[in-house]
Amino acid sequence: MSADSLPTLFVSHGAPTLPLEHVPAREFLATLGDRYRNAHAVLCISAHWNTPRPTVNAVEAPETIHDFYGFPAELYGLQYKARGSPDLAGRVADILHGAGLSCDIDDRRGLDHGAWVPLMLMFPNADVPVVQLSIQQHLDPAQHVALGRALSALRDEGVLVIGSGSAVHPLGYAAASLGEGAATDDWAREFGSWLTEAVTRGDRVSLLDYRQRAPYAERAHPYPDHFMPLLVAFGAAGDGARGTVLHHSWHWGDLMMDAYEFTSD
Repeated sequence: MSADSLPTLFVSHGAPTLPLEHVPAREFLATLGDRYRNAHAVLCISAHWNTPRPTVNAVEAPETIHDFYGFPAELYGLQYKARGSPDLAGRVADILHGAGLSCDIDDRRGLDHGAWVPLMLMFPNADVPVVQLSIQQHLDPAQHVALGRALSALRDEGVLVIGSGSAVHPLGYAAASLGEGAATDDWAREFGSWLTEAVTRGDRVSLLDYRQRAPYAERAHPYPDHFMPLLVAFGAAGDGARGTVLHHSWHWGDLMMDAYEFTSD
C-alpha cells in the first residue's frame, strides 16, 4: 500500500431510523467523515442491493430510496442529494471485467438506506460523489472477498470503499432480542467478540469460513446479506489486510454496530 492509499471501511448502519436517534453509533458516524476528507468519491457496497451478478449504478443524481416500511413519517422525508459518478461506475466495471469478473451497469437505481443512512451522517453536505456496488444473491464469502480484492486499486485513486451492513444482524432468528431497550444476548456478544478478533488478526481463513468457525454464526446472520459487505471491504484492502476497530456498541439489543477500518501490510 502506498503512502497515499486510502484504507477501506466497514460500517454497521443499523435500523433506518439511525439518523434520528441519539445513540453511540450515530454520534460516531457523525464524526467519521472527518477521517476521510481526502476521499474524492465513495464506492459503497450495501447489504440492501442484492443481484445475481455484480452491478454498479451509473446515475448522475441518484434518488434517495426509502426501502422500508412501518417507520415514523419523518424518516420518509429524509433526502440525501449526493452526486453520482457514471465515470467511477464505468471504472469499477472495467476493473472487474479485467479481473475476469462480470459487472452490469444500472443507469436508474438510486441509493438505498444501507448507503444513505451512514453517508448522510459521515458527509452531511453530500459533497462526495457516491456509487453503489451490489452484493450477489449466492452470498458466497470467497466470491465477495475476491470481488473486493479486484477493486483494491481504487484505494490509490482517491476512492473510499465502504461496506455497509451489520456486524451482528439476527433478523430472521426468532429468539433474537430486538427493539428499543432490549438487552443484548450472550450469544450475540460471543459472535461479536469472535468477529472482532478475526478482523484485527486479519484472519482471512476464519472470515471465509465463519459459518463453521464462529460461535452462533447462524443466529448472528440467519441470512448473511449484512456480512457480505464486510468481506468486500476486507478484500479491497489488499493482501495482508487487517482491521482496526473504530467503534463498538450495541443497538436495539442484538444489533452490533461496530465499524472496522482495513489496511494492508
